[in-house]
Amino acid sequence: MSTPSARQAAGFTLAELAVVLLILALLAGPLTAGLSARVALQAEQRTDEALAEARDSLLGHLVRHNRLPCPAKSPTDGAEAYDGSQCAHHNGLLPWATLGIRGEDGWSRRLRYAVTPAYTKPLAHLEDGKLEVFTRNLDGAELSLTTTTGQSPAVILSHGANGLGATHTDGSPQASPITGTDEARNATANGTRFYSRTLSENPGAPGGAFDDRVTWLSPNLVAYHLSSAGKLP
Repeated sequence: MSTPSARQAAGFTLAELAVVLLILALLAGPLTAGLSARVALQAEQRTDEALAEARDSLLGHLVRHNRLPCPAKSPTDGAEAYDGSQCAHHNGLLPWATLGIRGEDGWSRRLRYAVTPAYTKPLAHLEDGKLEVFTRNLDGAELSLTTTTGQSPAVILSHGANGLGATHTDGSPQASPITGTDEARNATANGTRFYSRTLSENPGAPGGAFDDRVTWLSPNLVAYHLSSAGKLP
């Protein structure tokens, strides 16, 4: 056991050491918060980049094969669930192996993907998609981001930092969103209605708390890329 003289010889009394530790703790708080915010921002940026890459890859697949791919076979098999004529399902995970990309967001979770059935078959003509995308105004009222003639052929999304409804890259499912929320609607199996909103941490807000990140294709964007490639049906 050290004696008072030994502690003083080391340069600090117990009272002085306590003050130093308190100062270090006060300094560490903002540093830790700043680091956490930076890590969160980097994850969001990686997610946005992954969503853009996924959208470009889907358009590339469309130009090459005259159709959009089906969702992945399973959480551990990234090949599209396609038997040569139809999809096994139309809402699931992005078929990362078929597209040749990682297909994961900034939190190491698979991107979700839904596709209009008609677009998974060779396109004889262009038609409207069947997927609707909504947002909410400041009062919480729903606003459509797609119209009857502009519904989406495909929607890609990340379930965000909270990961509710997501699938980890190792294939394990994450916890489900709260029933009735916009995040729950985005995670609905075989759902055709999606929400894209600004970040909200308030569970009491209309639609609940929300941190999903969503992008989609429009029929006009599809037409533009097919026309540019000289492959417009």
